[in-house]
Amino acid sequence: MERILVTGGAGSMGKEISLLLAEKGYRVRAFDIPKANFEGLEENGIEVFKGDITDVASVMKSLAEVDTVVHLAAILPPLSEMKPELAQAVNVEGTGKLISAIVASDNPIRLIFTSTVATYGDTTACKPLVTALTAQNGTSNYATTKISAEALVRDAGIDYTILRVSGVVLAALLDPPEWPFVENQRIELVFRDDVVDAILGAVEAKESVGKTLIVAGGKSWQMMSNDFVREFFKVLDIPFEDAEYAEVSHYSDWYDTEEAEVLLHYQNTPFPEFVKKFQAAVDEVLG
Repeated sequence: MERILVTGGAGSMGKEISLLLAEKGYRVRAFDIPKANFEGLEENGIEVFKGDITDVASVMKSLAEVDTVVHLAAILPPLSEMKPELAQAVNVEGTGKLISAIVASDNPIRLIFTSTVATYGDTTACKPLVTALTAQNGTSNYATTKISAEALVRDAGIDYTILRVSGVVLAALLDPPEWPFVENQRIELVFRDDVVDAILGAVEAKESVGKTLIVAGGKSWQMMSNDFVREFFKVLDIPFEDAEYAEVSHYSDWYDTEEAEVLLHYQNTPFPEFVKKFQAAVDEVLG
């Protein structure tokens, strides 16, 4: 069975993906910074690799006998906006060092790169659906670093799959945020478990090589922002009138996910099913 390196492998999603890959019989190596929480990995047969994605020697060593890299390591918002130099170093330069190491490797290594639909920027004036070919015009530092990193991936001459992931929601009790979209805007979010399934699907779908795929919830998740917030607040028993929206749309729209679903088989949670899961999670917490 092939060996898979998961960068950011000790993070919340990275750890879950590492464990699921190990359950499927893959040999898994979880790469993360030394101070990360690696608890639960070695006990489940996962090799722990403590390193730094911005260090060439560390990255090259992590690739020994690796067949596929799931590249999750990144500086995310809001830290990416507060520390742009750190985001540039990790998201762009770190990805560049990983690619250089893959190119230099004796073993042909496939790269699965997680990006974001935030790279499209504000598409509210455009006609839906947003596709993989829609122009990228990210308005946040995070988005621009991902645009740069995507270019490095495409130009490297390696086998790759790029996954542009939509806004991720959890079935968990959360304080109502200021929503990252404007009122009455087209949105299509995606359930976290389905994102995990998409990444696992990309590992196994060799047909996804050379593809840039959008990972979003699917047709049942295509709605106006007000409708989503109304359902979300209904579960939390919060008046809809209390919703706080962003003043400017940074991203979010309806997406063409047909090819991604055909290849990755990840849209396993229609929006009504998510609402049920969310309600059950809230009921459990509140007793």
